[in-house]
Amino acid sequence: GLGAGKAADLTYWESAARMIADVSKSDKIVVEKSTVPVKTAAAIEKILTHNTKGINFQILSNPEFLAEGTAIQDLLNPDRVLIGGRETPEGQKAVEALKAVYANWVPEERIIATNLWSAELSKLAANAVLAQRISSVNAMSALCEATGADVTEVAYAVGKDSRIGPKFLNASVGFGGSCFQKDILNLIYICECNGLMEVANYWKGVIKINDYQKSRFVNRVVSSMFNTVSGKKIAVLGFAFKKDTG
Repeated sequence: GLGAGKAADLTYWESAARMIADVSKSDKIVVEKSTVPVKTAAAIEKILTHNTKGINFQILSNPEFLAEGTAIQDLLNPDRVLIGGRETPEGQKAVEALKAVYANWVPEERIIATNLWSAELSKLAANAVLAQRISSVNAMSALCEATGADVTEVAYAVGKDSRIGPKFLNASVGFGGSCFQKDILNLIYICECNGLMEVANYWKGVIKINDYQKSRFVNRVVSSMFNTVSGKKIAVLGFAFKKDTG
């Protein structure tokens, strides 16, 4: 159907919104934590208001930025806490209420308040940019192999630039996991729905390079085994979803 393979699956989100509406007897602040498309908060608000009477709901976007292997540390000492709310007195009051919760352990300067749509898009944007860095260094690794350069040395030199930094500049087989590809595809779909085809094509390039890197690696392995893996055993050393994942 429309958006198949790219659009976010909001089945559980809608179910949760309807459950909240069913049990709510008084005014509520509802906080989005999941990575969702921009304007999802408006849909939540519509479900809640249409299925209740006389109850005021304020929807906040508070995306999580946890990473596998460092989740507890990311929660206790986050780079930032992002809270998006409506730009109304009621919306800002809800934002302040959630800020007060985080203020118990997060320094005030790390708590960022934005409008709803900025907060919803920021999580998608963060994951897309991280994936972009991975595809960038992997694309460079192919050029390094063709020219005799060492991608580790190139990445180190590039990462010493204070404007760039060293994180996510390790050449690899490509990104996997449950987030990056899913979120970029979702971002592509949002761009397409807004008529931004050039922007959608830009992000498609990140996935295209990632797929290329994976196939390139497999082809190298097969080539080194005389172009056949039939009847052969392959040992993979250091295979893991992510370094230091407990």
